[in-house]
Amino acid sequence: MKVKMPAREDAEIDMAPMIDMVFLLLVFFMVASVAAEQRYEIETLPRSSHAKVPEEIKGRMILSLDAEGNVYDDMELIELEKLSERIEQRMADPNNPTQKVLIRADERVRYKDSKKVMAACGEAGMVDLIYTAFRK
Repeated sequence: MKVKMPAREDAEIDMAPMIDMVFLLLVFFMVASVAAEQRYEIETLPRSSHAKVPEEIKGRMILSLDAEGNVYDDMELIELEKLSERIEQRMADPNNPTQKVLIRADERVRYKDSKKVMAACGEAGMVDLIYTAFRK
């Protein structure tokens, strides 16, 4: 006696979970790329009643000074002796001829450390400096 088998349906793949996974991966990499672009984080910026928001921050070289007097260009620690050389390289960039410097210093930074950074900027020919501060 011959037994009839039920007709087999074509197997279908449910695409919804795969699409969900692709979007999750997309969001993850977008967040990871933003985190990679972050600059050295200063613990506490100084406060001032005269602080103003700069009109243009885009295109500025951002230097960060921590409480120990270390200088960072983005996330890279720079020796103070090589800072003016780094600034000169940035000023020579043809894509950004109007290079300016934004200095983010921890409120505990000693003035002599801040003065050294300003002197290095001056040696490189950079005279457009902005210090960041929070408004009181």
